Amino acid sequence: MALQVLSVIGEPIMSWRTVFTAIAIIVVIIVGTVFYMKPSASSTPTMITNVSNISGHVIVFCAGSLYIPLQELKEVFEEKFPGVEVVIEPSGSVMAVRKVVELNRRCDVIALADYRLIPKYMVPNYTKWYVAFATNEIVLCYTDKSRYAGEINADNWYEVLSRPDVKYGFSNPNDDPCGYRAVTVLGLASLLYGENILDELVLSRTNIKAREVNGELHIYVPSELEMYSENLVIRSKSIDLIALLEAGALDYAFEYRSVAVQHNLKFIELPRELNLGDPEMENFYSKVTIHILCSTDKEKAIRGAAIVYGVAVPLTVENYDGALEFIKMLLSSIGKSIFEKHGQPFLGELMYFGDVPEVLKS
Repeated sequence: MALQVLSVIGEPIMSWRTVFTAIAIIVVIIVGTVFYMKPSASSTPTMITNVSNISGHVIVFCAGSLYIPLQELKEVFEEKFPGVEVVIEPSGSVMAVRKVVELNRRCDVIALADYRLIPKYMVPNYTKWYVAFATNEIVLCYTDKSRYAGEINADNWYEVLSRPDVKYGFSNPNDDPCGYRAVTVLGLASLLYGENILDELVLSRTNIKAREVNGELHIYVPSELEMYSENLVIRSKSIDLIALLEAGALDYAFEYRSVAVQHNLKFIELPRELNLGDPEMENFYSKVTIHILCSTDKEKAIRGAAIVYGVAVPLTVENYDGALEFIKMLLSSIGKSIFEKHGQPFLGELMYFGDVPEVLKS
């Protein structure tokens, strides 16, 4: 281009000025083109670019009941990707969601005990897709130290819990799906057996309210939960009750079957009409609806349903490639084997919602 400029300019001084001008124009064009082609830092990647170069931290918010299998998965993942450190932060699933949507905290992977929380709270402003992958069921855990451990069974469990010297517990329904599922179980038991089980074990001991409409039960959990009895113990997440059980400070606790298996606890298997583990019982499970965080703008109605876990990448992600690769391993035969060993079987078929990356579907 410089030769063409010189050939039409007569005076040398003008030639040099023209050359400099032409060079300057070329530099501006090149720099502008490179800048235009550079991807925005705020744009969300859509695919893994170079798996071998994955590094840094992968921050995982998870349900307490997922902590043990995810810890084992973390060890396998970090062995495969030495440049990555996976940081797992357990809590109740509702609390995990609130850390993203209310506190806007960085989270690369969120794994919840109730996949329905993702569309209820996170889609579309905090994530664009999610995958439902595993199941579970509710059981009643106890130890040899528990009162009446030698006589409790699947037929008299609610009668034992109502005895004046027995302490039982569940997690806070406002924080943890295991908590609102435990209350759902007690509501279903009231409907199944035609007795005031929910009233005796929950309503008379807390400020939780309930009403029956056309054969369906609606249960309302205030955002500020109040306790009226020492015989009922409520903690933020279900895992928090394990130490109390093992110490003998608590006789019984509603937990996931996987948690009971992982901690070598004794447990009562509840009837399929109550345990929330049988998809064929969905019509009966749906007769109870829990309203959590009542009297706040976060209030949600959660209808009884079979237990299904879900995973997603929030839009507060900072290590997208690492997050996708971690979920890819979670959904693979490696993850399935780990979860089943810990009492959490995978679904027969994974369920995909939204624009799930193809790398996860394979």
